[in-house]
Amino acid sequence: MTKRQSGYADSTITVNLDAIVANWRFLDSLSAPSTKTAAMVKANGYGLDSGAVATALAAAGCPLFFVASLGEAIQLRRHFNKIGINDMPIMVLHGAQIGQEDALAANQLVPVLNDLEQISRWRLFANKTGATLPALLHFDTGMTRLGLDADQADWLIQNRGTLDGLDIAYVMSHLVSGELADDPVNARQLVSFNELRSWFAGVPASLANSAGCLLGTDYHFQMTRPGIALYGVHPLETRIPDLQPVFNWQARILQIRKAAAGDRVGYGGTFELQRQSRIATIGVGYADGYRRQLGGKATVSIGGKTAPVIGRISMDSITVDVTDLDQNSLRADHASLIHDAYPIEAMAADLGTISYEIMTTLGQRADWHYQSGSF
Repeated sequence: MTKRQSGYADSTITVNLDAIVANWRFLDSLSAPSTKTAAMVKANGYGLDSGAVATALAAAGCPLFFVASLGEAIQLRRHFNKIGINDMPIMVLHGAQIGQEDALAANQLVPVLNDLEQISRWRLFANKTGATLPALLHFDTGMTRLGLDADQADWLIQNRGTLDGLDIAYVMSHLVSGELADDPVNARQLVSFNELRSWFAGVPASLANSAGCLLGTDYHFQMTRPGIALYGVHPLETRIPDLQPVFNWQARILQIRKAAAGDRVGYGGTFELQRQSRIATIGVGYADGYRRQLGGKATVSIGGKTAPVIGRISMDSITVDVTDLDQNSLRADHASLIHDAYPIEAMAADLGTISYEIMTTLGQRADWHYQSGSF
């Protein structure tokens, strides 16, 4: 869970925890005071360290957290216990899998029950232990992924006694196309979810992910569950001013050399120089999560000036044409890999992917630093 800080790495990722808190507060402000704003910290806090992220958010007032698996949940519970937070609700999206009942209960974790088998398993365990155990009920309203399907939902509505011994904290579902504000699927899901939750009167409800937080209060219910927006990325993959970027990725400039017109750069000599040039070699490569497809597409920022990445991306280094940079800029010893002129959304577009994938594979060899003030 904790990121390395050797002090000797050639790339550095700096995470601004105050910016994550500011993003949570912005998302929280979109809902009524009675609506709780949870935090998704699965995939190790979207690659940024779930322990560090959750500590900052808990200190700021975040009331509950979601992770994907039991393993992630136990790690987070141990982290919270270590820092003296012993009763923070942690929800496990993958639910109560076979053989996990004891660990879920022992670590005071709340499974999201996704089908009738999980409901039966968790209820039988509750009966066996003589305890009333908490859970969330997840209904599939169009994702066709996790959640009770229509037939299972109908059966459960007709057999509510199946839930005896369980404390259902929320009923929930997940938006398919929340990032597309005008997609009619959103409205259809909202209608379906409202119909389902009407059978569970008095039970709080949750539908909105990051995108759903931005769709309006009809989607907020009693809890929202933002993820990627906490980390400064709009789910539509475009920037909005209300969300602050939360991390900076820099790499050491290892060498700057002169090169002649006609020289070829990198493996395979795929880039031929058309003029007398200066080439900077920078200490980051695909082993660090800087993907091979970025050669000839990405830019870096050196001393506040932008320069193009040329040639193939190597395992440990990239090459950048710095011919047009002035001497003042070239006094810098590091290059910013994600910057104002090349934000993570642009990098994702160049890779044909989404920001989520980039973040969760960042900086395998980087030094990680965390900045935080008072909350």
